[in-house]
Amino acid sequence: MVWIILCAISYIGIFVIFKLVDTFKAPLLNAVVVNYLTATILGFAVFGSFPAGQIVSAGWFPLGLLLGFLFIVTFLLMGISSRETGIVITTVASKMSLVLPMAFSIIAYGESISFTKIAAILLAIVSVFLCTYRPAEQKTKSNIWKLLLPAIIFLFMGTNDSLVIYSREEFGITDDAALFTATLFGISMICGLVYSIVKRNVLKDFLNVKAWWLGILLGSFNFGSVYFVIRSMNTGIISTSSLYGICNTSTILLSIVIGVVFFKEKLNKLNIVGGLLALLTIVLMALSN
Repeated sequence: MVWIILCAISYIGIFVIFKLVDTFKAPLLNAVVVNYLTATILGFAVFGSFPAGQIVSAGWFPLGLLLGFLFIVTFLLMGISSRETGIVITTVASKMSLVLPMAFSIIAYGESISFTKIAAILLAIVSVFLCTYRPAEQKTKSNIWKLLLPAIIFLFMGTNDSLVIYSREEFGITDDAALFTATLFGISMICGLVYSIVKRNVLKDFLNVKAWWLGILLGSFNFGSVYFVIRSMNTGIISTSSLYGICNTSTILLSIVIGVVFFKEKLNKLNIVGGLLALLTIVLMALSN
């Protein structure tokens, strides 16, 4: 149960720090790169060493290269979406992406399926559209982009989670969970640095103090979001699909409270209905275990 609680704390921490990045006007890309540097260091520190040979020879390493790239792309999109559409909408869209890993667990690994699980998946799809709905004053590319952002994050997050499940199941990631996590984030960090070098003009922003302290906080929560979920899966107490449901229940609740109370975000009626449906969806997923 401790691992599940730590998962939820890590998830919501990511979105709160993203909001702070925007509030303090810190350079997003630089904060994200520092975040991955922090997460990488934490991972190797928890594992206790840096076994380069073991990493390269690991069966999960090729998939780790892909995951590392997808992580940083998704993270940057999450940062943009938190700024453009708000912490609540971004959080709900990303957390409802658990529909994809849940379906993947059922199809690929024969997890039990019931009427409750089927209803939860269908309800989740409806809730995502309601939560991300924003009435536009005029049809512009900008407004369309803001509507598409949460949907894109939904797909990317779901794909990432499904690949993490696949890696854990196919390669038996148990004691080397920290090594696996550190490697993914290390690859993400390298991708971010390469992009920074190509852009050139963003390199000077690494001297920005805000990018460093916010990036360090972000990296701490980001490391936990992957490491703790793998540790939770390894306990075998509940099914993987139900685990994602339980973790995301508290994440949705906290994101709504934090977004409305501390960041003064406003929700329309459909967003509120969608949020309630999202909560009901996740509760059903947890109960379906």
